[in-house]
Amino acid sequence: MNILITGGCGFIGTNLVFYLTRNHPEYHITVYDAFTYAGDKSNLKPLISNKTITQLGGDICDHSKVDRVLGYGIDLVVNLAAETHVDRSIIDPGEFVRTNVYGVQVLLDCCRTRMIPVLHISTDEVYGPVVGDETYGENSPLKPTSPYAASKAGADMLVNAAYRTFGQEVMVLRPVNNMGPYQYPEKIIPLFVDRLKSNKTVPVYGDGLQSRNWLYVDDFCSAIELAMNNFSPGEFFNVAGNNEIDNLELTKRLLKFFGRSEDRIKHIKDRPGHDRRYSIDASKFINRFGWLPKYDIEAALKKTVNWYIDNDEWLERKKTRQFNRYIERQYGNI
Repeated sequence: MNILITGGCGFIGTNLVFYLTRNHPEYHITVYDAFTYAGDKSNLKPLISNKTITQLGGDICDHSKVDRVLGYGIDLVVNLAAETHVDRSIIDPGEFVRTNVYGVQVLLDCCRTRMIPVLHISTDEVYGPVVGDETYGENSPLKPTSPYAASKAGADMLVNAAYRTFGQEVMVLRPVNNMGPYQYPEKIIPLFVDRLKSNKTVPVYGDGLQSRNWLYVDDFCSAIELAMNNFSPGEFFNVAGNNEIDNLELTKRLLKFFGRSEDRIKHIKDRPGHDRRYSIDASKFINRFGWLPKYDIEAALKKTVNWYIDNDEWLERKKTRQFNRYIERQYGNI
């Protein structure tokens, strides 16, 4: 199989390339990435000598280049190209609309012309926050609240329209939060690991009781693998484990890992429109494909934290002047 992974040098993309290379050495994988701040070309350096990996730079919004890459005999596209950080979407919503909405339409147009199936990766955030003990299934209404979530919901609607209007071969996965290696340290776990290993304080929005469900990234990669091999045109699937935890408890577990006291927590003003809790029902995917995550929250956290400790040089390279300015602007003097 000849697979194109857009956004293949980002967090999930990088892990997916390593996962598929380990489990399907017969695949040829073409990585297409814009190499933005969060897409690091060097992530895949250990695979450069692998003749089954091709790495290409390019923007998902560039119609002619996307079409040219698809002409390399691609059998399936896994679309992970996206702007993903909610905080940044509040600062610059337009960039999220450009990549996450317009870029998806460009990809759909090009793939429809060449009759190439698209597995689009969305997010549980398109449903918006739940009330009380609610849980959202695939047919629940989309009620995104952040510019990021709204842009991903817009992409989902375009994907659905491509199927309903054109009969295009498309499929969508909506995962919960992922943790694991190679995640840019603007996100909570790598950011806190980096700060706590140096005994610095960590910023917690508001009371920290915003609750999220988590998956170890290899578990999500196994779900993507199943979807690739059991492609179901026109269908949407939620992908989640049973690892719900609030941000404050997550922070306390990270503090315990490093032997730090809770005085390292610095509560800061909550961000605008911060969703309190997400909850999705993944029974459709589990029942259809027999998928279950391998890692519980403790095992996932341990593997994640240990990777960043063992790869301290990778973390240090991310802390550019631009990154440090962003952290200061976002969290103040922490």
